[in-house]
Amino acid sequence: MFKKERPFLLFMLSLCAILSSCKSYQVVPNGYTVEGDEYFINIDKELAVFLGDDMLRQENWNAYTGPINVSKVNVKYKNVLKHLNYADTAYKVLFTGSLKGRYSYDILAVMNNYPNAKGKKNHLLDLTTFHREENKEGRYFYNISEFKGRKVLHFVIPFNDRLWQEKMLSMIFLLPDDFEDIAWAKDIVQSNVAMYRNRYIFTPSRTTIHCPDDGSRSHLDYKIPEEKINKTGYMLMKAYGMVEGKRALVVYRLMKPRDFYGSFVVCKGDYEIIYTTLQDKIVWQTKINTEQDVVF
Repeated sequence: MFKKERPFLLFMLSLCAILSSCKSYQVVPNGYTVEGDEYFINIDKELAVFLGDDMLRQENWNAYTGPINVSKVNVKYKNVLKHLNYADTAYKVLFTGSLKGRYSYDILAVMNNYPNAKGKKNHLLDLTTFHREENKEGRYFYNISEFKGRKVLHFVIPFNDRLWQEKMLSMIFLLPDDFEDIAWAKDIVQSNVAMYRNRYIFTPSRTTIHCPDDGSRSHLDYKIPEEKINKTGYMLMKAYGMVEGKRALVVYRLMKPRDFYGSFVVCKGDYEIIYTTLQDKIVWQTKINTEQDVVF
Protein backbone atom coordinates (compact mmCIF):
# COMPACT_ATOMS: atom_id res chain seq x y z
CA MET A 1 0.00 0.00 0.00
CA PHE A 2 2.76 2.40 1.01
CA LYS A 3 4.73 1.61 -2.14
CA LYS A 4 1.75 2.56 -4.31
CA GLU A 5 1.26 5.84 -2.48
CA ARG A 6 4.92 6.80 -2.39
CA PRO A 7 5.13 8.30 -5.93
CA PHE A 8 2.06 10.40 -5.16
CA LEU A 9 3.56 11.58 -1.87
CA LEU A 10 6.82 12.47 -3.58
CA PHE A 11 4.86 14.38 -6.21
CA MET A 12 2.95 16.32 -3.55
CA LEU A 13 6.13 17.14 -1.67
CA SER A 14 7.76 18.36 -4.86
CA LEU A 15 4.70 20.44 -5.68
CA CYS A 16 4.71 22.00 -2.23
CA ALA A 17 8.39 22.84 -2.61
CA ILE A 18 7.74 24.47 -5.98
CA LEU A 19 4.81 26.49 -4.68
CA SER A 20 6.81 27.53 -1.65
CA SER A 21 9.68 28.74 -3.79
CA CYS A 22 7.28 30.68 -6.00
CA LYS A 23 6.16 32.67 -3.00
CA SER A 24 9.72 33.70 -2.18
CA TYR A 25 10.90 37.18 -3.23
CA GLN A 26 8.15 38.33 -5.53
CA VAL A 27 8.87 40.87 -8.28
CA VAL A 28 6.95 44.17 -8.34
CA PRO A 29 4.79 44.12 -11.53
CA ASN A 30 5.01 46.61 -14.40
CA GLY A 31 8.74 47.26 -14.50
CA TYR A 32 10.73 47.84 -17.69
CA THR A 33 13.85 49.22 -19.36
CA VAL A 34 14.21 50.74 -22.82
CA GLU A 35 17.20 50.23 -25.11
CA GLY A 36 19.04 53.54 -25.24
CA ASP A 37 17.91 54.79 -21.82
CA GLU A 38 19.87 54.63 -18.55
CA TYR A 39 16.88 54.09 -16.27
CA PHE A 40 14.78 51.25 -14.94
CA ILE A 41 11.12 52.25 -14.53
CA ASN A 42 8.42 50.73 -12.34
CA ILE A 43 4.91 52.00 -12.93
CA ASP A 44 3.29 50.50 -9.82
CA LYS A 45 5.86 52.12 -7.49
CA GLU A 46 6.08 55.30 -9.63
CA LEU A 47 9.82 54.89 -9.45
CA ALA A 48 12.84 55.42 -11.69
CA VAL A 49 16.25 53.90 -10.87
CA PHE A 50 19.36 55.24 -12.60
CA LEU A 51 21.51 52.31 -13.74
CA GLY A 52 24.49 54.10 -15.27
CA ASP A 53 26.08 54.33 -18.70
CA ASP A 54 26.56 50.57 -19.02
CA MET A 55 22.85 50.31 -19.87
CA LEU A 56 23.62 52.15 -23.11
CA ARG A 57 26.24 49.71 -24.33
CA GLN A 58 25.15 47.74 -27.37
CA GLU A 59 26.73 44.54 -26.05
CA ASN A 60 24.15 44.53 -23.25
CA TRP A 61 21.28 44.49 -25.77
CA ASN A 62 22.47 42.03 -28.39
CA ALA A 63 20.15 39.30 -27.10
CA TYR A 64 17.12 41.59 -27.79
CA THR A 65 15.69 40.82 -24.36
CA GLY A 66 18.04 43.28 -22.67
CA PRO A 67 20.16 42.86 -19.54
CA ILE A 68 17.43 43.53 -16.95
CA ASN A 69 15.04 40.82 -15.72
CA VAL A 70 11.65 41.80 -14.28
CA SER A 71 9.89 38.43 -14.44
CA LYS A 72 11.38 36.28 -11.68
CA VAL A 73 14.17 35.98 -9.11
CA ASN A 74 16.47 33.04 -9.72
CA VAL A 75 18.18 30.96 -7.04
CA LYS A 76 21.44 32.93 -7.19
CA TYR A 77 19.73 36.20 -6.29
CA LYS A 78 17.48 34.55 -3.71
CA ASN A 79 20.57 33.30 -1.91
CA VAL A 80 22.14 36.76 -1.98
CA LEU A 81 19.00 38.33 -0.48
CA LYS A 82 18.87 35.72 2.26
CA HIS A 83 22.56 36.35 2.96
CA LEU A 84 21.78 40.06 3.35
CA ASN A 85 18.85 39.34 5.72
CA TYR A 86 16.00 40.45 3.46
CA ALA A 87 12.71 38.92 4.60
CA ASP A 88 10.65 37.82 1.61
CA THR A 89 7.49 38.97 3.40
CA ALA A 90 8.85 42.48 3.95
CA TYR A 91 10.50 43.21 0.59
CA LYS A 92 9.86 42.79 -3.12
CA VAL A 93 12.40 42.77 -5.92
CA LEU A 94 12.26 45.52 -8.54
CA PHE A 95 14.67 43.85 -10.97
CA THR A 96 17.76 41.69 -11.36
CA GLY A 97 20.26 41.72 -14.17
CA SER A 98 23.77 41.23 -15.52
CA LEU A 99 25.67 44.09 -17.15
CA LYS A 100 28.92 44.39 -19.07
CA GLY A 101 30.96 47.57 -19.08
CA ARG A 102 34.06 48.71 -17.25
CA TYR A 103 33.27 45.71 -15.06
CA SER A 104 31.06 42.67 -15.59
CA TYR A 105 28.64 42.50 -12.69
CA ASP A 106 25.22 41.49 -11.47
CA ILE A 107 22.84 44.06 -10.07
CA LEU A 108 19.54 43.84 -8.24
CA ALA A 109 17.20 46.33 -6.61
CA VAL A 110 14.80 45.73 -3.74
CA MET A 111 12.10 47.83 -2.07
CA ASN A 112 10.21 47.35 1.20
CA ASN A 113 6.51 46.56 1.01
CA TYR A 114 5.53 48.61 4.04
CA PRO A 115 7.20 50.44 6.97
CA ASN A 116 7.84 49.13 10.45
CA ALA A 117 4.75 49.13 12.65
CA LYS A 118 4.58 50.70 16.09
CA GLY A 119 4.33 48.08 18.83
CA LYS A 120 5.50 45.27 16.56
CA LYS A 121 8.89 43.73 15.90
CA ASN A 122 10.83 45.63 13.25
CA HIS A 123 11.02 43.70 9.99
CA LEU A 124 13.23 46.07 7.98
CA LEU A 125 17.03 46.02 7.80
CA ASP A 126 18.91 47.40 10.80
CA LEU A 127 20.74 50.35 9.24
CA THR A 128 22.79 50.98 12.39
CA THR A 129 25.12 48.25 11.14
CA PHE A 130 25.78 50.16 7.87
CA HIS A 131 28.19 52.95 7.01
CA ARG A 132 26.33 56.22 6.54
CA GLU A 133 27.25 58.90 4.00
CA GLU A 134 25.52 62.26 3.69
CA ASN A 135 26.06 65.39 1.60
CA LYS A 136 24.01 68.21 0.09
CA GLU A 137 22.33 65.73 -2.28
CA GLY A 138 21.02 63.51 0.50
CA ARG A 139 22.03 60.38 2.39
CA TYR A 140 22.54 56.69 1.83
CA PHE A 141 23.85 53.69 3.75
CA TYR A 142 26.19 50.96 2.59
CA ASN A 143 28.29 48.00 3.57
CA ILE A 144 30.65 45.63 1.81
CA SER A 145 30.75 41.87 2.24
CA GLU A 146 31.68 38.72 0.36
CA PHE A 147 29.41 35.86 -0.64
CA LYS A 148 30.36 32.72 -2.56
CA GLY A 149 33.48 34.26 -4.05
CA ARG A 150 31.82 37.56 -5.05
CA LYS A 151 32.21 40.98 -3.51
CA VAL A 152 28.81 42.36 -2.48
CA LEU A 153 28.30 46.14 -2.47
CA HIS A 154 25.07 46.78 -0.62
CA PHE A 155 23.47 50.25 -0.69
CA VAL A 156 20.25 51.46 0.93
CA ILE A 157 18.73 54.76 -0.21
CA PRO A 158 15.94 56.25 1.93
CA PHE A 159 12.94 57.82 0.27
CA ASN A 160 11.59 58.37 3.72
CA ASP A 161 13.44 57.29 6.86
CA ARG A 162 11.05 58.76 9.41
CA LEU A 163 10.03 56.34 12.14
CA TRP A 164 6.98 54.23 11.15
CA GLN A 165 7.06 55.74 7.63
CA GLU A 166 10.17 54.03 6.28
CA LYS A 167 10.44 53.67 2.50
CA MET A 168 13.78 52.38 1.21
CA LEU A 169 15.36 51.38 -2.09
CA SER A 170 18.25 48.91 -1.98
CA MET A 171 20.80 48.55 -4.79
CA ILE A 172 23.08 45.51 -4.65
CA PHE A 173 26.13 44.95 -6.87
CA LEU A 174 27.84 41.56 -7.20
CA LEU A 175 31.43 41.87 -8.44
CA PRO A 176 34.69 39.87 -8.57
CA ASP A 177 36.24 39.31 -5.15
CA ASP A 178 39.25 41.52 -6.05
CA PHE A 179 37.06 44.51 -6.95
CA GLU A 180 38.26 47.75 -5.31
CA ASP A 181 36.65 50.67 -7.23
CA ILE A 182 33.80 51.40 -4.84
CA ALA A 183 33.70 55.04 -6.06
CA TRP A 184 32.28 53.77 -9.36
CA ALA A 185 29.29 52.18 -7.61
CA LYS A 186 28.87 55.15 -5.29
CA ASP A 187 28.54 57.45 -8.32
CA ILE A 188 25.57 55.41 -9.57
CA VAL A 189 23.97 55.42 -6.12
CA GLN A 190 24.64 59.13 -5.63
CA SER A 191 22.83 59.90 -8.90
CA ASN A 192 19.74 58.19 -7.48
CA VAL A 193 20.10 59.98 -4.14
CA ALA A 194 20.13 63.33 -5.97
CA MET A 195 17.14 62.34 -8.13
CA TYR A 196 15.03 61.40 -5.11
CA ARG A 197 15.94 64.53 -3.14
CA ASN A 198 13.06 66.77 -2.04
CA ARG A 199 10.29 66.81 -4.67
CA TYR A 200 10.83 63.73 -6.78
CA ILE A 201 8.61 63.68 -9.88
CA PHE A 202 7.93 60.41 -11.65
CA THR A 203 8.42 60.91 -15.39
CA PRO A 204 8.38 57.67 -17.42
CA SER A 205 9.44 59.28 -20.69
CA ARG A 206 12.34 60.74 -22.59
CA THR A 207 12.86 63.29 -25.37
CA THR A 208 16.37 64.15 -26.55
CA ILE A 209 16.82 66.99 -29.05
CA HIS A 210 20.25 67.16 -30.69
CA CYS A 211 19.75 70.24 -32.89
CA PRO A 212 19.36 74.00 -32.18
CA ASP A 213 15.99 75.73 -32.35
CA ASP A 214 16.77 77.43 -35.67
CA GLY A 215 14.40 75.84 -38.12
CA SER A 216 16.09 72.46 -38.00
CA ARG A 217 13.38 71.12 -35.69
CA SER A 218 10.08 69.56 -36.60
CA HIS A 219 7.28 67.49 -35.09
CA LEU A 220 7.31 63.72 -34.91
CA ASP A 221 3.69 62.62 -35.18
CA TYR A 222 2.54 59.03 -34.88
CA LYS A 223 -0.70 57.10 -34.77
CA ILE A 224 -1.06 53.44 -33.77
CA PRO A 225 -3.41 51.47 -36.08
CA GLU A 226 -6.75 50.69 -34.48
CA GLU A 227 -6.26 46.91 -34.63
CA LYS A 228 -2.89 47.17 -32.82
CA ILE A 229 -3.94 49.39 -29.91
CA ASN A 230 -3.69 47.75 -26.49
CA LYS A 231 -6.92 48.62 -24.71
CA THR A 232 -6.17 46.91 -21.41
CA GLY A 233 -2.44 47.20 -20.62
CA TYR A 234 0.51 49.56 -20.67
CA MET A 235 2.64 49.85 -23.80
CA LEU A 236 5.73 51.76 -24.93
CA MET A 237 6.23 54.00 -27.94
CA LYS A 238 9.89 54.33 -28.94
CA ALA A 239 11.43 56.45 -31.69
CA TYR A 240 14.95 55.80 -32.95
CA GLY A 241 16.90 58.03 -35.33
CA MET A 242 20.45 58.63 -36.49
CA VAL A 243 22.50 60.79 -34.12
CA GLU A 244 26.11 61.50 -35.03
CA GLY A 245 26.04 58.58 -37.44
CA LYS A 246 24.65 56.07 -34.94
CA ARG A 247 21.15 54.73 -34.27
CA ALA A 248 19.95 56.26 -31.00
CA LEU A 249 16.82 56.52 -28.88
CA VAL A 250 15.32 59.98 -29.34
CA VAL A 251 11.84 59.65 -27.84
CA TYR A 252 10.01 57.11 -25.73
CA ARG A 253 6.67 57.38 -23.99
CA LEU A 254 4.75 55.14 -21.62
CA MET A 255 1.34 54.63 -23.16
CA LYS A 256 -1.68 53.92 -21.00
CA PRO A 257 -4.46 51.59 -22.15
CA ARG A 258 -6.18 52.94 -25.29
CA ASP A 259 -3.50 55.59 -25.99
CA PHE A 260 -2.80 55.58 -29.71
CA TYR A 261 -1.22 58.83 -30.96
CA GLY A 262 1.16 61.64 -30.05
CA SER A 263 3.33 64.47 -31.32
CA PHE A 264 6.81 65.51 -30.17
CA VAL A 265 9.40 68.10 -31.12
CA VAL A 266 12.53 66.48 -32.61
CA CYS A 267 15.19 67.29 -35.18
CA LYS A 268 14.09 67.01 -38.81
CA GLY A 269 14.83 63.60 -40.27
CA ASP A 270 13.87 59.97 -40.56
CA TYR A 271 12.74 57.94 -37.55
CA GLU A 272 11.76 54.38 -36.75
CA ILE A 273 8.65 54.15 -34.56
CA ILE A 274 8.31 50.97 -32.48
CA TYR A 275 5.23 50.13 -30.40
CA THR A 276 6.05 47.41 -27.86
CA THR A 277 4.91 45.71 -24.71
CA LEU A 278 6.75 46.43 -21.45
CA GLN A 279 8.63 43.17 -22.12
CA ASP A 280 9.95 44.64 -25.41
CA LYS A 281 7.78 42.53 -27.72
CA ILE A 282 7.17 44.49 -30.93
CA VAL A 283 3.47 44.86 -31.76
CA TRP A 284 3.76 47.47 -34.52
CA GLN A 285 6.47 49.50 -36.19
CA THR A 286 6.86 51.96 -39.03
CA LYS A 287 9.23 54.57 -40.47
CA ILE A 288 8.42 58.26 -40.48
CA ASN A 289 9.94 61.38 -41.99
CA THR A 290 9.16 64.38 -39.81
CA GLU A 291 8.58 66.66 -42.80
CA GLN A 292 5.68 64.51 -43.99
CA ASP A 293 2.30 64.82 -42.29
CA VAL A 294 0.65 61.86 -40.60
CA VAL A 295 -3.03 61.58 -41.56
CA PHE A 296 -5.20 61.17 -38.45
